[in-house]
Amino acid sequence: MNSPKKALLGSLLALSATSAFAVDTADLRVIGTIAPTACTPTFGSGATVDYGNIPTASLSATNLTLLAAHTIAYTISCDAPISIATSWSDNRAGTAYLGAVDAFGLGLQDAAKIGYYRITQIVGGATADGAPVDIIQKNNAASAWVLSTDPRQTNDGVRMYSYAPTGTLVPGSYTNFSGVLSVVARIAPTSTLDLSSSITLDGLSTISVRYL
Repeated sequence: MNSPKKALLGSLLALSATSAFAVDTADLRVIGTIAPTACTPTFGSGATVDYGNIPTASLSATNLTLLAAHTIAYTISCDAPISIATSWSDNRAGTAYLGAVDAFGLGLQDAAKIGYYRITQIVGGATADGAPVDIIQKNNAASAWVLSTDPRQTNDGVRMYSYAPTGTLVPGSYTNFSGVLSVVARIAPTSTLDLSSSITLDGLSTISVRYL
């Protein structure tokens, strides 16, 4: 089973209207996943990477400006031992200045793209039930698991990362997973932005836990 549990969930309900001459309809979906156990992902530092006030004088007019890397710890706690994988999606899809699968958007200033950020899992920083584990990746549902040496998360929810006993390529079953993410943002050339007013970075992404 490969159904995701997301850290951010939402639902919509549409209403239907009727008249004496016609009937309009709307669909209501009822969805969910029955899993052998449940896992909850959480982030340290309130799940926020805050760059604070960024002086415009520190930004380049012609090139992308690299901001400092931030690290954020995460944990995934499950009710019982289980094999899992994680994937990511970009809630600001289409706003990344760099249109690459590993670039997450920082939102828009009117129609201008503010920049992008990358999320990378720090190699050697992951543990499962307190023991070091290898991060392995699967680029799509049909591919095989391989050792991940540069685990940049992708924004399309397709690439998956899992946790394997050291030296193996088989996802292990654990109850508690933990690791550290590196988040690095880049700001678009200021010549593409309006610096006469403040610009708010507005990145938002979601990690999904998939049960294997």
